[in-house]
Amino acid sequence: MKLFPKRNFIAELSGSSSEAMAELKRNTDITDSLVSDWTKKAFRGQVNKSEFKIISSEIGRGAVCVLNGKFEGKIGEIEVRIHKAFKVMFSILMLMPIFGFGIMVLTNGIEKSLGIIIPMAVGIIFVRFLFIELSFRFISKTGLKKLTNIMGIIKLKKTLPTG
Repeated sequence: MKLFPKRNFIAELSGSSSEAMAELKRNTDITDSLVSDWTKKAFRGQVNKSEFKIISSEIGRGAVCVLNGKFEGKIGEIEVRIHKAFKVMFSILMLMPIFGFGIMVLTNGIEKSLGIIIPMAVGIIFVRFLFIELSFRFISKTGLKKLTNIMGIIKLKKTLPTG
């Protein structure tokens, strides 16, 4: 299991990719940075003739997942991954119990600090499976629903991640 989840999909469009990309472009606030901001559009990011790199426009949680896609004809690939800024934030959250253990070892000695190893491990597992996994699942699902409705995706099949 990887530290940060990622999902890949094969998508089939109901119409042509040029129509779907044009519709996505109409519903996307075009910007070079993938940062949440107030907008009436469904997504923020970059959209061109056959590719896109977008985040949901929902303030606060929309930027957690980045959706990358490439379409040719009616078939395309979509990758959903965690935004780099959130990877840094989640990594810091997971390292906090380790730093706390290190400080406790320095102040109290290793013998008195061994009792905190299990709570430290539980803290790391809590962050990984509660914050990272659940937020990725819920936010990626809502982003994919919006993308499916806007682009007219009729079939979305999960594939194994590459690389």
